[in-house]
Amino acid sequence: MHASWMKMSVVGLLVFVLVVAACSGSDLPTVSPGTVMLTLARQAKARGEFTTATGLYRQARTLLTNEGNNDDALECLNSLRDIQLIKAQYPYRLDETRAMLADAFPQVMPEEREAWITQGKLESTVIDGEARFFADFVSNVKFRNVDLFRQDAKMYKGYEDHYKLLKQIMDAGPGADPWQPFIRPISYTATCTLAVPRGKLPAGGILKLWFPIPIVTGPQRNVSVLSITPMTYVKGSPSIDQDIGLIYMEVPLAELTQDLNIVIRFTFDHYEQWFQIDPDRVGAYDRESDLYLRYTASYGNIAVTDEIRQTAQTVIGGETNPYRAAKKLYDYLLSTVTYSFMPHLALWPRGEPESAYVHRNRYGDCGAQSMYFSALCRSVGIPARTTGGWQLFTGNLSGHFWAEFYLPNYGWIPVDPTAADMVGYLTDVSDQDKKAFQNFFFGNQDHFRCNVQKDVDVPFIPPSRERPFMTLAVQYPAATCDTMEDDPGVMILDYWSTKVSVN
Repeated sequence: MHASWMKMSVVGLLVFVLVVAACSGSDLPTVSPGTVMLTLARQAKARGEFTTATGLYRQARTLLTNEGNNDDALECLNSLRDIQLIKAQYPYRLDETRAMLADAFPQVMPEEREAWITQGKLESTVIDGEARFFADFVSNVKFRNVDLFRQDAKMYKGYEDHYKLLKQIMDAGPGADPWQPFIRPISYTATCTLAVPRGKLPAGGILKLWFPIPIVTGPQRNVSVLSITPMTYVKGSPSIDQDIGLIYMEVPLAELTQDLNIVIRFTFDHYEQWFQIDPDRVGAYDRESDLYLRYTASYGNIAVTDEIRQTAQTVIGGETNPYRAAKKLYDYLLSTVTYSFMPHLALWPRGEPESAYVHRNRYGDCGAQSMYFSALCRSVGIPARTTGGWQLFTGNLSGHFWAEFYLPNYGWIPVDPTAADMVGYLTDVSDQDKKAFQNFFFGNQDHFRCNVQKDVDVPFIPPSRERPFMTLAVQYPAATCDTMEDDPGVMILDYWSTKVSVN
């Protein structure tokens, strides 16, 4: 009934547009059929009618391409991929969700499991008039219920092993020179491989790829790209000295007769960070500097909303020292936000900014909590950013982000709320040791890291016209290809691998 009505309304509107275009005088603007179809597609998408919107966007893209309106045709392609990604973030129907909860938590009474659903304890959205639930809701239930987390032996042991490893660094203490915060580096070499079967790629078009690589920062030095195989596709120099580390390639698919195989090798040193800060020796900010203006601005996923600003001001009270104020904001975050996986692909630029999402829901993963901390700091005039790329706790490159705030006379101070928070799940650690561990990650950091970018939402080098599936962070190759409707960045994930060794 609804589909047939929509078909009739589309046809009727197109006929109306053509009649108006034929009868109107030259002084009246005309609206093309492609533009009308695009308007209908936008409206359907805004209502959450994704199946209808998909059909409309496809029709609009064809019409707009034929009309020579390439910008709006590109919007259609981006929106088609947005719909796919949002649906992938929320794949489960209500009956599937109930069954998965019963299977994962048979020890929990059915009434309690049902309350998780009815009381909004599980992330969900409405797609085509039906509730759909977040892909990682089972893990999030464990993160949000400490007893259930502790019953998962694998998750518990992972946290326990990470804590023991990081505590060794904490117990080793800082270096002898309080003005040298970077000590005890580890030198790493990584090999990253993309091996895509030829049949997974279209016959023609240009596959554009942005590969993540380390950048030079305070705690990260001696960055070098050792080899790129083949060099044929490389366009430009690796951006190891920029705000984001990328190697950009273009693959002409019409010339690709075999599987796509690309191997990149790089090396870098990463230092522990130990900042011994005297709050009374923190200098004054230059509030007109580029650094201050950039890192106190509201932008992208570090959105400074009125609610975030009001909360930050309440938390810091009358504190004017930026170090002490940042510590209050850090303690506030640890006490009010619970670790959870995030529907990143459904958030900004496709939806709500991450900082606002965390503020509203009190949930967030490493990047989301760090973006929230950065927004809290920025809202009270403390420059802050969310940096990262990978962690190497597990001996391989695994996605991780953390925060930094800037202090005059000291520089960028590391803050890692989710590394600090893991100790809260452990049963055999005293309250005193838990507090010491949490305090360590305010101003200090281990060397199991690799910085790929200085902040989130950094523009690609070179910029991309199409919207990559993950815009806030590049932890695996970003990809675009205008001859593919499906997002190529998602497809190539299955064919990406990394290996790391300590030199």
